[in-house]
Amino acid sequence: MTTKVYPYKNQFIYTVLRAFHLQMDRFMYNLIHHHAYEIILYRWILKLYDKGASIEKAILTIYKARNMFLLKDTSCMTRDSNTPKI
Repeated sequence: MTTKVYPYKNQFIYTVLRAFHLQMDRFMYNLIHHHAYEIILYRWILKLYDKGASIEKAILTIYKARNMFLLKDTSCMTRDSNTPKI
């Protein structure tokens, strides 16, 4: 079994988290303990990474989506869930 290293992906995640003043160790701890905010944020980061978004675009997109999510602006929510469209 081989392990794959994704240095750019890790750097992408780290940089986005730092932009939101989150520490990687605390974020990962909360993520593995199923804290909702961290799970949602992690899914958004991975989705944007997979789409090939730049770090700056990812930060801006997540910032906007997070504000909509926290303020519960229902005009921009998906039909099947209460999470903003990314």
